[in-house]
Amino acid sequence: MRNPISRRTFALGAVVAPLAVSGLARAQAASDWLHTSTPSFSLYGWTSEKTLVQMAKDLESFAGLLRSLHSVDASAGERPLPIYIVPRQTDLKRVQPGITNVAGFYNASVGDIFAIISLEGDTERGRQVLFHEYTHHFMKQHAPAAYASWLVEGYAEYFSTALFKPDVVELGRTSPRIAWLRGTVWTPFDQILGRRALTGDRRDIAAFYAQSWLLTHYMMSDPTRLARLTQYATAVAAGGDPVALMPEAAGVPMRDLERVLKQYMLALPGRRLPRPSSSAQQLAVTRLPASADDLLLENQRLKMGVPSAERPALLAMIRERAARYPGDRLAEMTLARVENDYGDRAKAQGLLKHRIVVDPRDVEALQTLGWSCMLQARSDPANAAALLREAREWFGKGFAVDPDNALLLYDYGISRRGDANYPNDNTVNVLLKAQALAPQVAQFRIMAADALVRRDRFDEAAAMVEPVFNDPHAGPQAAEARRRFQEAIARRKPAATSEEGDK
Repeated sequence: MRNPISRRTFALGAVVAPLAVSGLARAQAASDWLHTSTPSFSLYGWTSEKTLVQMAKDLESFAGLLRSLHSVDASAGERPLPIYIVPRQTDLKRVQPGITNVAGFYNASVGDIFAIISLEGDTERGRQVLFHEYTHHFMKQHAPAAYASWLVEGYAEYFSTALFKPDVVELGRTSPRIAWLRGTVWTPFDQILGRRALTGDRRDIAAFYAQSWLLTHYMMSDPTRLARLTQYATAVAAGGDPVALMPEAAGVPMRDLERVLKQYMLALPGRRLPRPSSSAQQLAVTRLPASADDLLLENQRLKMGVPSAERPALLAMIRERAARYPGDRLAEMTLARVENDYGDRAKAQGLLKHRIVVDPRDVEALQTLGWSCMLQARSDPANAAALLREAREWFGKGFAVDPDNALLLYDYGISRRGDANYPNDNTVNVLLKAQALAPQVAQFRIMAADALVRRDRFDEAAAMVEPVFNDPHAGPQAAEARRRFQEAIARRKPAATSEEGDK
């Protein structure tokens, strides 16, 4: 887990040119994209070097703040989270074309775990979006549970407004949500507490985030209330009603909660804490090659999956752009990915084998080639066994370089689904390790739970998928996780009933 090679990200040492300390004119073969890294983040910025470095330092300090407040050892070992920083909101559409009215988003899928934000009009707002999304990422890594949806988002909003100064950090001092709370009629809290995030119209969503933020702020500002909030979160995660349990947690009847919070908002006590020490003091900044301007964001779009109607146009565009950069790693890997998924798979495999000849330690190329063989096996049943063996050979070469790569582990695990004894002990352990390394990915949890159910480990399977229930970013996988949970519980009950009858 401490290996620096990130999941489906690029080995930058092979494709970047270093920047001078100051004033170096852009090389002809370089792009507008800069890169820097810290222990917790790998940042790609279409922005100034000054902005990128400051963002990196603040993010690393923010990660240190969360570790300190949640008693997480800095050596716990998690892969650096890739962050993409773009100048305009329209640039977000290169990754997710249908997105509107957001400053950025976080993606945790089989393809990659990353965040992307726009700095258009307000660098501070972009910083808050990053803090919000990293809080989600951190909590899924270190404290996953089936939290109430309002608390998931309220917690991230609470930490998003952390303000870092040279020696201190101010927490909970203010929020852009205050303007909304002061200027409109509030939604009844019984509706807020029982709702999933990102549901309803724009006003519903604004109300959900604003009121969830303020309620979280209130609950966390007093030690007694914080203790009750912890008890509340545990009870909801165990299946309790998030609405019915709130009066006891807040210490006031539900009918009085809005009045109490409006009074609390007038003072809004914040916290001042020592700024965590950061190892991100001297950061090396590199400039990516020219291919990044044309393909870096499109490569991230491919990792998220592309709707069928959009695939032909994207395939044609990437073919045309990649042809401008013969021999360039980013161009060839992006082309291989789009050909493998939506075009000429044989061409993709040729490109990937070429990349492996160039660099036999290229984990991304090894993993992608293994995945390509798995896809080919699905469409060629007569040769499926041989193709799956080949896939596992490529995965094995990847493991030799990066034994803690969650995506390699996951792909190896699902490559065994056709085995007569699936899942054997080794396969179960492989899928469990993939999930443990990247617990943010709902699909890793779902497939681990499926393996556990097949081995009659029903309690473990149910616990595995519970954190996905109220995850606002899980999409359709939230319903799939709940179905898996109910299956595990239903299959557990007959055994429990039998045991009771034998007493």
